[in-house]
Amino acid sequence: MTHETLAEPSLSLPAARVPTRLRLRKAGYALLGVSVSLNLLSMAVPALIDHPLTRDRGEVQNYLDVFVEGNLPTWWSTGLLVVGAVLYALVAVVARATSKADAWAWSCGAVLLGLLSLDDHTQLHERLDRIGRELVSFDGFPFYWLIPGLLAGAVVATGLAYLARRLRGRLRWGVVGGCAVLLGCALGMEGLQGLLIAADESGPLYVLTYHAEELGENLGVLLLIATAAAALRIERDGRATVLHYDGGHDQR
Repeated sequence: MTHETLAEPSLSLPAARVPTRLRLRKAGYALLGVSVSLNLLSMAVPALIDHPLTRDRGEVQNYLDVFVEGNLPTWWSTGLLVVGAVLYALVAVVARATSKADAWAWSCGAVLLGLLSLDDHTQLHERLDRIGRELVSFDGFPFYWLIPGLLAGAVVATGLAYLARRLRGRLRWGVVGGCAVLLGCALGMEGLQGLLIAADESGPLYVLTYHAEELGENLGVLLLIATAAAALRIERDGRATVLHYDGGHDQR
């Protein structure tokens, strides 16, 4: 008699789907590339193209010059601040599920970046000259807004320091570094420009100084944006995109 061995049926379970974590590094490099390109265009166009529109405050030069308000570089700088404010507000909403204290700190950062974008777009800081002139008087120094601006800078620094205190590791240093670069360039480099004007210096050194100021401000904002992006864990599970707060005290 022949006996056949029958294999027992096996139960095959589908493998668990692992969510895919999304990275935003390429987007960050793109924002950095545009910031650097605008700065280079501001310097290169009047230096390399000899035309009435590109020199002697021609329309093209004014549209690209980072020293002029209400043009392409101003729009870009304001846009970066708005992106930062929206991203910080998003982190605050996501963080609320795990830490209301962290959510409050991120909300403060969102408000401050929003106010900075308003200032950049409406030239609010330049309207503070009258207040500065009431307080002090300088011989040849043009930027009186820096006097009340120091107080505004202290408010921004205090708010971002409160956020940094809630964070750990690279996130803390990202907020501290971004704030230091942003305010250092906005106030320090502007002060240096005032001293150069007082010394009757309006040549290449002065031009390089205000370009360094504008690029430094953008770099500071980009660092703050990168820090907020790093505080989020963005995952795609099938068609759904899920956000998790990854900026708690477990950061090292």
